[in-house]
Amino acid sequence: MAHLRLFRVFLTGVIAVSIVLLSATSVFAAEEVDEVDVKAVRFVIDSQISAFKSGDHQSAYAFAAPNVQQAFPSVEIFIDMVRRGYMPVYQPASYFFGRNMLSEGEVYQELIVTDANRKLWQIIYTLVQQDDKSWKVTNVLMYPYKGTAA
Repeated sequence: MAHLRLFRVFLTGVIAVSIVLLSATSVFAAEEVDEVDVKAVRFVIDSQISAFKSGDHQSAYAFAAPNVQQAFPSVEIFIDMVRRGYMPVYQPASYFFGRNMLSEGEVYQELIVTDANRKLWQIIYTLVQQDDKSWKVTNVLMYPYKGTAA
């Protein structure tokens, strides 16, 4: 039952993202993420969250894609934005990985996060593989989690 609720919440987020993507492109084709890429994407997310939690802001910023670094052109500006708008990602009490999908070269990876106040959040990370084959975070969407934790 919890998995069904988790899937419904994830699907709602995917539909919202899909609508945005569909408005920008005429073809939307979701694919499975290769297991090697799943591991690489999850490593990036784990590493960025670890960097946030340990105060290694330079390393956390290094995981941001060029579009994010352009929008937030210094470590200080980036960290200020994360602290103000993404505290559950910046200092999670715990988290686990949910579903993922690949669309138009972008990986969507779900996390279910418990914050310091024990509130649950659904986080959707989007990442793109760079020319050097590294994965970088292009966006993070955050929603109050409507399901139950597994």
